[in-house]
Amino acid sequence: MANDDSKGWSLQKPPPLPEGYSKHHIVFLEAVHVPLAEMPFEFTMDKYDRTFPDQIAERIKPATIVISNVINVKPSDMDHAPHLQLLAILATGMAWVDKPYCAKRGITVVNTPSANIDAVSEHFLGLYFASRKRIPQIDQSVKASDEWMRTNSLAKAMWPDGPPLGCKQEILGIIGYGALGQRIQFLCRMLGFAEVLIAERKGAEKIREGRVGFEEVIRRSTTFVIVCPKEPETINLIDETELKMMRKEALVINMARGGIVNEAALAKALKERRIFGAAADVLDTEPGGPGTSPLLPDLSKGEEPVPNFIISAHVAWISGVTIETLQSINRDAMTAFVEGRMYDPKVKACVAVHDGKIWK
Repeated sequence: MANDDSKGWSLQKPPPLPEGYSKHHIVFLEAVHVPLAEMPFEFTMDKYDRTFPDQIAERIKPATIVISNVINVKPSDMDHAPHLQLLAILATGMAWVDKPYCAKRGITVVNTPSANIDAVSEHFLGLYFASRKRIPQIDQSVKASDEWMRTNSLAKAMWPDGPPLGCKQEILGIIGYGALGQRIQFLCRMLGFAEVLIAERKGAEKIREGRVGFEEVIRRSTTFVIVCPKEPETINLIDETELKMMRKEALVINMARGGIVNEAALAKALKERRIFGAAADVLDTEPGGPGTSPLLPDLSKGEEPVPNFIISAHVAWISGVTIETLQSINRDAMTAFVEGRMYDPKVKACVAVHDGKIWK
């Protein structure tokens, strides 16, 4: 019987293998993203570089362990995997996981928390400078036209309303204050941002110490970074109402998940030039391309382009450090499960569901 006291973790026993299995069988659904670390336990494996949603149910049928990165393994998929014991998310984000279903089925769920904090916070800075300085637009203009040669300066073309803000003029609004938000706060203060505002939850009646009311952050900030989890209450958190409240020099950068910023409303605000610009590493529909999002019109069909928007195709997490960290956390969590050590303090932070209970 499971012991809820972490001091009793050493008393845990490895979960028994299903009848007919002599070792765990892993189904790795998205090997294209991150290679697995070497595992210290015996297993067999089906490895797929990429899996589409309609392939999941069939592929995971024989699995005792399923490894996913970003693809949503639904309860309807897991219903086809009667021997499934562990769902290992080789990523930090796992908002798509149906935790009550997994708890009811006795399926353990682990993820790799905070593995990409450095990479994503650094990527935010890249998007911030690229957007505020309009580097992609300048690069494209110089490579594809003679405008610079004709005009001798692209400054007025790129910033018709006046020069862009510098760091000393920026008021950063952070929406989501976990480890990533805290790291971005530190970096921006080191860069000399004039002020950093930590947004309270939208609609909160009480403002916590160190936080600022959500609407006040929306009205005052010049740059916004979205780093909150995608949950039912954060879908369309930034919508037309919030965009209309923002300053004209506002820059919106989404580092979290698609759908937290309403893409149609953001595209409209950019087309109407009500805000300075926007950047995102994520979209509501991924992978994305022309015609898959209001932010990505299909220009070949004559659709109007969205100005001053940069997309970086969900690569913010990638760095050598991130890969090594993801691999080691995933290896340690999976090994702890196989060896019956999920209450080990060294791995408890990875555990979302275990022993029929939701841990986080």
